[in-house]
Amino acid sequence: MSPEAPSLLEVRGLVREFDLPGRGLFGPRRFLTAVSDVSFAIRRGEILGLVGESGSGKTTIGRMVMRLLDPTRGEVFFDGLDLTSLKGRKLRQQRRRFQMVFQDPYASLNPRMSVGEIVGEPLLIHDLVNSPSERRERVVRLFDRVGLSSHDLDRYPREFSGGGRQRVGIARAIACSPDLLVADEPIASLDLSIGAQIINLFASLNQTERMSLLFISHDLSVVRYLSDRVVVLYRGWAIESGPTPEVLTAPAHPYTRLLVGQDPGIPAELLNGESETPGLCPFLSRCPDALPVCREAAPDRFGNAGGGREVVCHLAASQDSWMPSSSSPSIQGIA
Repeated sequence: MSPEAPSLLEVRGLVREFDLPGRGLFGPRRFLTAVSDVSFAIRRGEILGLVGESGSGKTTIGRMVMRLLDPTRGEVFFDGLDLTSLKGRKLRQQRRRFQMVFQDPYASLNPRMSVGEIVGEPLLIHDLVNSPSERRERVVRLFDRVGLSSHDLDRYPREFSGGGRQRVGIARAIACSPDLLVADEPIASLDLSIGAQIINLFASLNQTERMSLLFISHDLSVVRYLSDRVVVLYRGWAIESGPTPEVLTAPAHPYTRLLVGQDPGIPAELLNGESETPGLCPFLSRCPDALPVCREAAPDRFGNAGGGREVVCHLAASQDSWMPSSSSPSIQGIA
């Protein structure tokens, strides 16, 4: 991927807070910050991996990119257009250009519709076909593309395995030939062999149609195989990002080093600290390399001039190869 390729998606300072029950009728407002000032970009034809343990904010970010969830603060630019400012018809007109494959293939398909109707529905919504016969022909081609048969058109989701349902979901997502596909843990509920087929399908879509992909996963081996660049999340913070081989081979952040050194299925409690100090690094209570400054101020974002990488960590400031990043705002603390 050429570094000069223009950005298709640009996320700037994304924050999402969820209200928590108050303490008493007149108690102060309480909230959980699920995503804290996250910024990244995806170039045309690029696959960006978004990795982190459960509760790190991956799915929340994916849903905000899709405008299924409004950000508390921040902006999402798609091909130069601010999606966070769009509503109603203007937003619906843009939706054909960015689509999502959901994690649960059982819950994301309408059980009362045949799979042919499910896949053909986006073609009707966006007025991309002129007749029922044309729609059926397009659906048949989509089925063939994702490894399904035209004989499956009139079947219902309950008649398919998990892998079959996920293929239906992918066919629906690519029906409008989107420029960007957001895939939220698309193989988490599938067995290993079926999951490998789905991953290869994503790779094929990227190579043949130059479809950009935001691939959300906790499985580092899959992200290493599929993605061009990676963003590592911890408790809503984008703590490290850069080219996938470099980040996963020589991680700079202590959390990333711990994550890479363990199996992808490591229990979250071994990586997530039991407590955090508001306004400071969320990994502070678990970090084996914490400096005195880590207990005094939140870290800025530092860039590596040689590798297009960024890391949010005071340790980077003590190394000659890292310098303050002027391309992105400082990460703010979790409230």
